Amino acid sequence: MKTLAILILSFLISFATKAADYESAMKQTIEEMYQSQEADKLESIAARFFRIGETEKDRWLPYYYSAYSYVSITYHLEDGEVIDKTLDKAQSMLDKAMALNPNESENHVLQGLIHSMRITNPMRGMKYSALSNEALEKAEKLNPENPRIWFCKAQNVFYTPAMFGGGAAKARPLYEKAAELFDTFEPQSEIWPQWGRELTESQLASIGEE
Repeated sequence: MKTLAILILSFLISFATKAADYESAMKQTIEEMYQSQEADKLESIAARFFRIGETEKDRWLPYYYSAYSYVSITYHLEDGEVIDKTLDKAQSMLDKAMALNPNESENHVLQGLIHSMRITNPMRGMKYSALSNEALEKAEKLNPENPRIWFCKAQNVFYTPAMFGGGAAKARPLYEKAAELFDTFEPQSEIWPQWGRELTESQLASIGEE
């Protein structure tokens, strides 16, 4: 009986240590991701998240952040073909996150963002705007209080030409809703997605100056 108790205690200690190591690795890598402004560095970070995911196979967040890192790379790219290939990598990682947690609003928000980032020329607008909005609608059904939904919706409207119902004026109420929700948003953990707030505030300030 004593041996069994020792084995159980050892297992619990090992489990707690592994969980702490996971949290620590994720926190450090997330912080580096948010601070990085170079494509090569972000690619390295995306690969690191993937390795964490392959170690922690039941956790969706490492794959999510790997996907988001690849999306972040595209902000530093200009060549449409290279952007597509990078977004293909993001999609591959998000597919893994989605398989582990298909009912998580954050995954569908990121799916919407990936679709919108594929609009590298006007000819793609109709197709990928529709796909992006469809993903964001799914995200909204799962958690309408997620501020990143409204931020991404605002971005979609902001970058849609006014002749097609878009523009800054139409986007402003969506940015305002996102800003309100960011004020009340409570992440489920220290490693929960938190992107979007700074750009929401920046876009609102920019619109206010027009």
